[in-house]
Amino acid sequence: MLKIEGLNSHYGRSHIIQGIDLSAAPGEVIGIFGRNGVGKTTLLKTIAGWVKPSSGTIRLGDVSLAGLEPDRITRSGVGLVPEDRRIFPGLTVEENLTLGLMQVRGRSASAGRAVISEIYDRFPRLRERRHQLGTTLSGGEQQMLAMARVLVGEPQLVLVDEPSEGLAPMIVAEVFAIVRELKERGAMVLLVEQNVHEALAVTDRFVVIERGRIVLTGEAEDAKDRERLMEALAV
Repeated sequence: MLKIEGLNSHYGRSHIIQGIDLSAAPGEVIGIFGRNGVGKTTLLKTIAGWVKPSSGTIRLGDVSLAGLEPDRITRSGVGLVPEDRRIFPGLTVEENLTLGLMQVRGRSASAGRAVISEIYDRFPRLRERRHQLGTTLSGGEQQMLAMARVLVGEPQLVLVDEPSEGLAPMIVAEVFAIVRELKERGAMVLLVEQNVHEALAVTDRFVVIERGRIVLTGEAEDAKDRERLMEALAV
């Protein structure tokens, strides 16, 4: 289980995350909503270790993540799909996926090949382009690769930041299908997404962040909670 308590983080003197409490259980998808610049991305980056927390606790099961280096957090079972995707443009699709295998220590070469084969079965487009450089991929293909690279590490917690931004509707549907698969596998997912209506179709609960604080929580299937969400976001 993920448990965050009293989390604060800063950029210089700017207090971005202000006392956030949040939890997630295996197989649960939590939507994180709010206007631009309220701290949603910073929250994910703080959990992933890209931003150091100023105070508070982040626990994944029995492991305390707060203050650890990003590579140790990754090996503890956390995968981040950042908004800018962060694939390696000078490496091939397969080389990008092979780097993702390094998230799990002690896995044999044959087991790694089997995992990549499964990924190719799930993403036939990536199999077709496995020898192409990342820089030659379309935006949708880069998003698929970013998510696939996280999946090869078989994380317990997946942090997904604005996965549908700039993508065609068909690719967006495929992205959210992957989120559903993660849920079915028992992974926890924190999903930051501006496409609220699409996101609600895959989330169990949601939170709304304003000025670094959670100001609203609700159940995605509860009609009154959804109405309050739409009012808060003026969607």
